[in-house]
Amino acid sequence: MFLAAVDQTILASALPAIVASLGGFADLSWVVVAYLLAATVAAPLYGSIGDRYGRRPTLLAALTVFTLASLGCALAPTLFALIVARAVQGIGGGGLMTLSQALISENVPPRQRAQFQGYFAGVFAASSTLGPLLGALLTEHLSWRAVFFINLPLGVVAALLALRIPAQPPPPPRARFRPDVLGTVLFGTGTLALLFALSSAGNRFGWLDWRLYLVIALALCCLSALVVWEMRTPDPVIPVRLLASPVIWRSNLVVVCFAAALFGSVLYLPLYLQLGRGFGIGASGLLLLPITLSLAASSTLTGRSIARTGRLTAYPKRGLAVSTLAFAALAATVTFAPTSVVLVLTLLAGAGLGTTMPPTQIIVQSAGGSASLASAVASVSVSRSIGGALGVAIVGAVLFILVGREDTLLASVLPQIAESRGAILAGLPDAQRQAITSHLGGAFRVVFLVLAAFTCIGAYAASKVPPQRL
Repeated sequence: MFLAAVDQTILASALPAIVASLGGFADLSWVVVAYLLAATVAAPLYGSIGDRYGRRPTLLAALTVFTLASLGCALAPTLFALIVARAVQGIGGGGLMTLSQALISENVPPRQRAQFQGYFAGVFAASSTLGPLLGALLTEHLSWRAVFFINLPLGVVAALLALRIPAQPPPPPRARFRPDVLGTVLFGTGTLALLFALSSAGNRFGWLDWRLYLVIALALCCLSALVVWEMRTPDPVIPVRLLASPVIWRSNLVVVCFAAALFGSVLYLPLYLQLGRGFGIGASGLLLLPITLSLAASSTLTGRSIARTGRLTAYPKRGLAVSTLAFAALAATVTFAPTSVVLVLTLLAGAGLGTTMPPTQIIVQSAGGSASLASAVASVSVSRSIGGALGVAIVGAVLFILVGREDTLLASVLPQIAESRGAILAGLPDAQRQAITSHLGGAFRVVFLVLAAFTCIGAYAASKVPPQRL
């Protein structure tokens, strides 16, 4: 899971070096988007295959795809080749996330699952946030290609450890397995169109651009046809009947809101710290540790508490409420609070977010039952991916609308972020520096309110999940 999660963010610091080496700045974002989209599409497919043919061999197959694709990324001669290799890598990465969690549920008694889910949530949070720091270290001292080469030895170690997992026989097939090709195509096309629209709104396409609404219409048509088809096919890639359960769809909505707030804050907090607070790249990365470490610690403690008490539904409701208050306080004090206050509030926000994944994962697994275990886990992985893309797209659109078009001074400073190793604003005249920090502070007030809205919706959805106990 560390391999799959870290590859979602590790390229953040390496992208400038990649574009300097391979060119193609206009399409550079697809190096990240291709991985996320492919992992999102692959996750439910791996769930269905794992339920049918066994989860350990399916995990090893996904790990093989991921590792070989990492080698392809490292050796890519052009940007297009890198994007294709990243998509293949995402196909493997989607299986790693889904099946690693399903194997824990397959081999661990129910009351102990919460503790292990806390470990997984902590690993996911730490790897997602530490990814940019690791990418910067490898790129600065070796090369951007080292970001992918490092996956080769790690993939071998992961395979050796996976071979030690007790192999469970797959359930006896009820009938001949027929791959849901049409469902996979509809889901892939619909998800691709939806995430492309979310990432392009206000950026590649204007908000009134007819092409944006054409892509949205394509997404809605494909996803609507998917629901109709999956209700009829005997081996659906998306278990629509499973998602019809109020417990499952509400829990997945909680995960969407959690991921939107997590990715939206982690990816854009460095920009606020660099331009709004005047910190350098290294310092802004280190200042992400409060939200990362508190999230990891909270996830682990939540898992242990669930294992001890058996209670599930109270944690995400209360935790996301705490995150809502923390983001709202950040919005209220963004322009004048000392940095120490900002760090305390981000720590509280991370601690609240950390209470979400362990209980919701177990709730969905229990509601899905043993026959649909991996498919239930896959639904959570898909929700997390879509939620992350949604959060990044909305927060990015807000910043673009508020500062991207109007503040030409800020637009001229933004490219320096990739090259500067010190505080970017330190060399600017006082008047310019104050104008940028004031303008960006007002924009981030709206950003933090958006993040608070994500967690508030998540807390409300969590409060509507029927009480569950182990």
